[in-house]
Amino acid sequence: MTPARTARAIRVVARIARVAPARPRAARRPLARRCVDFHARPLATARSAASPYDALAATLDAKQREQMLAYARALIRENKGEHGMLTGATSAEEVLESHASDALALLKVFDDASETIGSDATRVLDVGSGAGLPGIPLAIARPGWRFTLLDTLRKRTNFLEATTREIGLTNVDVVWGRAEDLGRDEKWRESFDVVTARAVAELRVLAEFCVPLARVGGYWISPKNAAVADEIRDAVNAVTILGGGAMRAESVDSIGPDGNKRTAVVCEKLSPTPDKYPRRAGMAKKRPL
Repeated sequence: MTPARTARAIRVVARIARVAPARPRAARRPLARRCVDFHARPLATARSAASPYDALAATLDAKQREQMLAYARALIRENKGEHGMLTGATSAEEVLESHASDALALLKVFDDASETIGSDATRVLDVGSGAGLPGIPLAIARPGWRFTLLDTLRKRTNFLEATTREIGLTNVDVVWGRAEDLGRDEKWRESFDVVTARAVAELRVLAEFCVPLARVGGYWISPKNAAVADEIRDAVNAVTILGGGAMRAESVDSIGPDGNKRTAVVCEKLSPTPDKYPRRAGMAKKRPL
C-alpha cells in the first residue's frame, strides 16, 4: 500500500470511530433471579393441624401416651412374625392414627354404658381381640376398669400376654378360647358389664357370641361402619331370643373406609339368655338366628 492510500485508510477509520458510539456490554441478570429463593415462603411443618389420634388422646396423661406408643411399636415389631399377621399397618404412627384412634373414638359410648350400669370397676370382654383392638387402647385409657381379651388363636393370645406385660398393663387378662364355649361356662356366662367385638361379621352372628356373656343390665357394644340399618333389622330376632333389648346406632368420632363416620351399635341385656344358647361352635355362622 502506498503512503497516500495508508493515510486515507487511517482517516476513514478515525471518522467511523467518532460517529459510531460504543456498544455497552450486556448487563448480567442478577444471580438472585436465577436461583430459588428459599426464604420467600416458610417451610411446611410436619403437621399443620392436630391429627385424629392427637385429638382423641388429648385426655390421656403422659404415662398413658407412652403406653399407647409402646403398644403401637410392639404391634409393628411382632407383625408377620411368630404371631402371624396382626395388622395391615406398616408403622407405629399408622397404628395410632388408624387403629388406636378407632378404639378411643368408642370411649364416649363405653363411658355412657358404664355410667348407666353404675360400676366403678366396669368389666369389659373383647371378643376376637386379635391384635388387641379395641381392648388394649381402651384398657390404657381406662385403668380403673377390668378387661378380658379373648381370641381363638394361641399365637395371638401369646402376643397379647407378652405385649400387655411389656407395656405395664395390670388391668388386662388374656383368655384363649371360643366365645361359644365361654358362653356355656358358668365362670364366664353373663358375667361382664360390657361385651364388645370388632370382628367383621353380621350383627345377627355377633349377637350369639356376645349377648350370652353380658350380664342382665349390661351392654353389648359392636363397632360398625355407618350403614347398619339393614344389619340391625336382620338381627332383631336373634337379639330378642338371646335376651337383648332394642339396638341403637350411635355415631362415633371416627371415619370409616366409605368416608362416613363409623357407628357403634349398642344393645342392653334385658333378660337372661336361654340355656340352649349359645349353640356349639360354628352354628351361629352356619345358621344365624
